[in-house]
Amino acid sequence: MMDFNQQLLVTYECVNAIGISLDKQEMIEHFLRVFSKKTGAVVSAYWEKKDSYELFCGQGKKALLSKIKPKNIEDAWYTIINDDNSKSLFMKIGKGMMSFLFVQSDTSVELIESILHSLYTKLDNAIMSCDSHKKLLSLNQDLNKKIEEEVRKNREKDKHILQQSRQAQMGEMISMIAHQWRQPLSAISTVVAGLKLKEALGKYDLNTKEGQIEHKKNLGESLNKIEEYVRFLTTTIDDFRNFFKPDKKREEVYLVELVDKTLEIIGKALEVNKITVHVENQSKVKVNTYANEVMQVILNVLKNSEDVFKEKKIENAYIKIRIKSEEGYEKIEIEDNAGGIPEDIIDKIFEPYFSTKQEKNGTGLGLYMSKTIIEDHCGGTISASNTGKGALFSISLKGMENDCIINFLRSLSLN
Repeated sequence: MMDFNQQLLVTYECVNAIGISLDKQEMIEHFLRVFSKKTGAVVSAYWEKKDSYELFCGQGKKALLSKIKPKNIEDAWYTIINDDNSKSLFMKIGKGMMSFLFVQSDTSVELIESILHSLYTKLDNAIMSCDSHKKLLSLNQDLNKKIEEEVRKNREKDKHILQQSRQAQMGEMISMIAHQWRQPLSAISTVVAGLKLKEALGKYDLNTKEGQIEHKKNLGESLNKIEEYVRFLTTTIDDFRNFFKPDKKREEVYLVELVDKTLEIIGKALEVNKITVHVENQSKVKVNTYANEVMQVILNVLKNSEDVFKEKKIENAYIKIRIKSEEGYEKIEIEDNAGGIPEDIIDKIFEPYFSTKQEKNGTGLGLYMSKTIIEDHCGGTISASNTGKGALFSISLKGMENDCIINFLRSLSLN
C-alpha cells in the first residue's frame, strides 16, 4: 500500500514518462512500461476503438491480455474483480482505452484511479499530438507525392513542348539550308556548264601536247572547285545535324563561338533578306554550358527578328549582337531595328503557345523553349525589352572566371 509521498513520486515519474516521442506507439509503450513498474500492474495495454477494441500495444504477460480486453465501449472508467481476485482497471482515453491488470491482493484500485486521473489530461493531449503528427506526416507525404507528380508532369510537358519547338525549328532549317546551298549549287552548275561548253566548242586540241596539258589543267581546276563546293555542302549538313544533337554534357566555350556558329547557319538567309548583322565581342571569359542548346536560343531570337523584318518590309534592317562580361556573367545582347515588341504583350512573349504569328502558323513555342533552355537547363536568365528602334534580347550565363574566383576564395578559407 502506497503512502502519500510514494503516490506523489509515482505520479511525478509517470508524468515525465508522457510525451517522450511523437511516435504514438513508442510514446504509449514507454508510458505503460513506467506506469506498470511503478504501480505493480502485471500487464497493461492500449486498445484502439474500431468496430470493437483492437490491441494497439501492450506491456507484460501477453497470456493475460484477455483479462484486460475492453468489452463495453460506452463506459469511460470501470473496474472488474476477476474470479481469481485479480483486478482489471479500464480508462477511456484518446480514441481508445487503456487497461491494467493487478494481481496483488493489497492493490488499491482507488489509489491507482486517482493517479490516472491526475495524468489523464497530459496523457490525452500527448496521444492527440501523436495522432495529429501522424496526420501531418501523411499530409506531407501526400503533398510531396503530388508535388513530385506535378513536377514530373511539368517536365514531360516541357519535353513535349521542346520537341514541338525543335520540330518547328527543323522546318525553318530547311529554308535556311536552301539559302546556304543555292550559291554553291549554282556555282557547281556553272563549272559543269563551262566544261561542257569548252568541250562542245573544241577549245582544246587533244592531238597536241599543249592542248592536252591545257585540257588537263582546266579539268583539274574545275574538279577542285566542284570538290570545294561539295565540301561546303557537306559541312553545311554536318552543321545542321550537329545543331540538333541533344547536349549530354556541358562544355567550356566562348559565347562568341556560339554566335559565329549560329550565324554560319542563318547568316545566308539574313543576307538574302538584306539584313545586316554586326557582331561586337568584348568578352574573354568562357562559360560552362550546353552549347547546342544555347545556339538554338540565339537562332530563335535571330529568326524572330528576320520574320518581323520581312513582315514589316523594313529598309536598312540590321541586327547588332554584343557579347560582354558583366558582374561575373557573360551576356549576349541581340538588338534589332524592327520596331520593338508591343507593350501590351511584352510580358507574355515567354509563355507557352503565345504567338503574334498565328496567321503565319506561329507555334508560340520558340521563346518559351528559349526561356526553358536558358533558365532551367543552363542556369542563366533571358529577358526582352524595347529600345527606341526595336527589340533587345539579353541572355546571361555565369562566367567561368567567376567560378575560378569563388573556388580560389574557398581554398583560402579552407587553409
